[in-house]
Amino acid sequence: MSGGKGENVYNQQGGNLPSGGVMRGTRIGAALGILAGLLLCPQGAFAFPKDGCGVGECGDCHRLTREEAGKLLEGMVDNVLNVEASPVRGLWVVDIAKGGRKLPVYIDYSKNYLLGAQIIRLSTKEDLTGARREKLNETTVEVSRIPLEDALVLGNPAAKRRVVVFSDPDCHYCAKLHGELRTVAGKDPEVAFHIKLYSRNNSPATVEKAKSVLCAKSLALLEDAYAGKPLPPASCRTGAPEETRKIADRLDIRGTPTMVLPDGRIVTGYRDANALLRMLAEGTPAATGGTNRGTGEKK
Repeated sequence: MSGGKGENVYNQQGGNLPSGGVMRGTRIGAALGILAGLLLCPQGAFAFPKDGCGVGECGDCHRLTREEAGKLLEGMVDNVLNVEASPVRGLWVVDIAKGGRKLPVYIDYSKNYLLGAQIIRLSTKEDLTGARREKLNETTVEVSRIPLEDALVLGNPAAKRRVVVFSDPDCHYCAKLHGELRTVAGKDPEVAFHIKLYSRNNSPATVEKAKSVLCAKSLALLEDAYAGKPLPPASCRTGAPEETRKIADRLDIRGTPTMVLPDGRIVTGYRDANALLRMLAEGTPAATGGTNRGTGEKK
């Protein structure tokens, strides 16, 4: 079904859209697992009043409060956090909490149907549902607590904005992201990426590759590793990959690639250069909200 101009709704029962990254796919899969338990309505769940909305705006005659949404979803979710008009006419987006996660679902204007769907803006291919889910579950860390002495630097070492990248030399999406990081660094000399290498699954072979790259302090060797080329043995003794893994565990970073933006926001999975530039432009001080993984306290 089409919504507003240039937008479409995909029912997840009809198939998932590619997420573009391992971690992003994991998050979408986890969220859809929760939604599977919520979807108690039949397929084709869109319904509109047969007389339409008249000459005014739909919001002029259709209302859904948070309290009413809570009653509609009682027993299906843990809490209703917010209700507002969705980007697609005829639907409200309802932010809910379920099983320790926050995610958006959709209720149609007839208030008879609940939908779990990915809303994609076709003009930009932007996953609006995924972006909203990420915002709902956004967490921050205290960037100053992440040691960077053993990180490889991509970009201007004196750049004012530092992005910390947790990466694995045997990770396909890390390799794919690396090319985008180069593009961003080329476009914005005030951004530098500090790459911390470790093995996400604690593979001894991957740890040795990380040590080889870190001892040589070589981006060229890292790119060889990403390309699957053999690396020389490490030229020094270092425990940096093991220490980085401990840091990742403390920050609850569960996979690679994962980035920590200058304002402390954690971004998991592959992003293209334009998306990264948008995220950097949107940056806000870490103290404005979210969960701080550096202290484990809610801000």
